[in-house]
Amino acid sequence: MTRDRVGSRSWIVLLGLVSGLSTFGMSSLVPGLPVMARALQADFGTIQFVLSAYLLALGLAQPVQGLLCDRFGRRPVVLAGFIAFAVASIAAMFAPSLPLLILARFVQALGASVGTVVARAMVRDTHEAERAAVALSFITAVMGIAPILSPVFGGIVVEQFGWRALFGMHAVVALALIAWMAVSLQETRAPRSLPGHPGSIASQAVLLLRDVRFLGYTMIYGCATGMIYCFVTVGADLFEREFGIGPAQFGMLWALLAAAFAAGAWFAGTGARRIGSRRVLQSGVAFTLLGAVIFAGVALLREPRLAAYMLALIVLVAGNGIVAPLSLAGAVSEHPELAGLASGLSSSLAMLTTVAFAAASGALYEGSPVPIGLLMIVGALGAATAARMAMPATLRSVRR
Repeated sequence: MTRDRVGSRSWIVLLGLVSGLSTFGMSSLVPGLPVMARALQADFGTIQFVLSAYLLALGLAQPVQGLLCDRFGRRPVVLAGFIAFAVASIAAMFAPSLPLLILARFVQALGASVGTVVARAMVRDTHEAERAAVALSFITAVMGIAPILSPVFGGIVVEQFGWRALFGMHAVVALALIAWMAVSLQETRAPRSLPGHPGSIASQAVLLLRDVRFLGYTMIYGCATGMIYCFVTVGADLFEREFGIGPAQFGMLWALLAAAFAAGAWFAGTGARRIGSRRVLQSGVAFTLLGAVIFAGVALLREPRLAAYMLALIVLVAGNGIVAPLSLAGAVSEHPELAGLASGLSSSLAMLTTVAFAAASGALYEGSPVPIGLLMIVGALGAATAARMAMPATLRSVRR
């Protein structure tokens, strides 16, 4: 790819949408979960495995995707992954039972998992560390389009055509992105011979796992995202119980939250250029803590108001938008020669952390929002602790 195209607006938009496919596959289902549960005669604790299996596959697949990207190149791996997502979407649309639907969702996530890995690796291929943080911030802002639009469309599709049509929408979006990438996305990995022996790969992974800065950045992202999915897992049911909100209305509310995420990511990019990544990331962690405290406080009220919940969630999600791109960039900044593996491994660890939060949310939720608020506070404290691990050493290195 020529340098004049790297970092161009169309390149940023494409990588943002590629990164957003996994989020699209998740958030578009959220408004339809209660409908899906009734149609499949499953309780809400069981139907949430449609989300949990997807998150689990994202977490497990990303280190493998990173290795494949380092070995075979970014472009062929992302095309293959998106084709798998499209095929699994069609299988999910016609799945005759809940177990087969969960299996199709697992395969969907295996394919979609490559999007974020490839985007981060391509940015690290073509940008120095600080510029990579800025580029990833704008890519993350574009990625925010997926959770803005998908729950809106998801809610409308469920109400007009039924929950199975959601997966047809997934297939159409994936095929459109495949066509765009086939025409526009070129390889960025420099020609080189990477060791492929399992022992070499294991030693590279151990090198990353021993890096406190790598783990710190990874867990900032994992804890912050886990806080969001505490709500994602049960939010549609909670708002239906508390306020009588249906799928389409919930989709509109979720779009407002996704807009807050995109605004936070945009601030991360502009702020990192003006005042540095360290201060911006610290502000993002503070926002997540504030949002969690507000949500927990509202959950304790006898008659909580929707506006109060939304205020808490907007603050929390905006903080997550600030945190996400800077922590993603930080996790790969120290080992550019292992960009694919570092991207995949950090995403995997973060996603598995998210799965743990989502599973805990589904297990503890019985109609009351109080356990969700407490889990959010745990996540915020985890993100703050991880920030202390990552930033004192890492961000000095990033500035150089």
